[in-house]
Amino acid sequence: MKKHSPHSDFKALPKDSHTTTQEYITLLIFYFFTASFCGFVWEVFLFFLKEGHFRNRGFLYGPWLPVYGTGAVLMYLFLFSLRRQPLKVFFYSVLAGTSLELIIGLFLDYFWELRYWDYSSYPLNFRGYICLYSALGIGIAGAAWVCLLSALLKKLWFLIPEKLRSIITAILLLLFLFDLAAALIFPNTGRGITFS
Repeated sequence: MKKHSPHSDFKALPKDSHTTTQEYITLLIFYFFTASFCGFVWEVFLFFLKEGHFRNRGFLYGPWLPVYGTGAVLMYLFLFSLRRQPLKVFFYSVLAGTSLELIIGLFLDYFWELRYWDYSSYPLNFRGYICLYSALGIGIAGAAWVCLLSALLKKLWFLIPEKLRSIITAILLLLFLFDLAAALIFPNTGRGITFS
């Protein structure tokens, strides 16, 4: 008689299922770091176009901006069931992403007197923390993420052998925690990084 494995065969399950809670958590961690890194590259690119040189944007020192990663994970968790309704996803992404941007901006300003973005020169802004252009960008990115990119990245993630996924996750978390500890003591600041 064939011995049955306590873990189901992942390939035999429907595409939206996960064999274990651990696999689901590692997927969310992968999403967090992927979006955080993409957000970092996006902002560095924008500031490079504007100023002509590299700026390590954000509170942390590593190549990640957690506001993007947090937003991506929250949007995936709360909006994935609406993935076949891109207009709804866009609207909710604007609402959730702009709220997150405002809360994080206020938090950084209140506790460290730091401003990592300032939309004061943009139309329809609220105290420079949020603005219409940013909200529309968040909506477009959220709809693309929830309706298309998250499913593609999920397939790529589960093509990686399980042991290697665990190693990648552990390394990223350790590096991130060290970076976070350093930034809580000495936040990344300076001209072109902060606006305070």
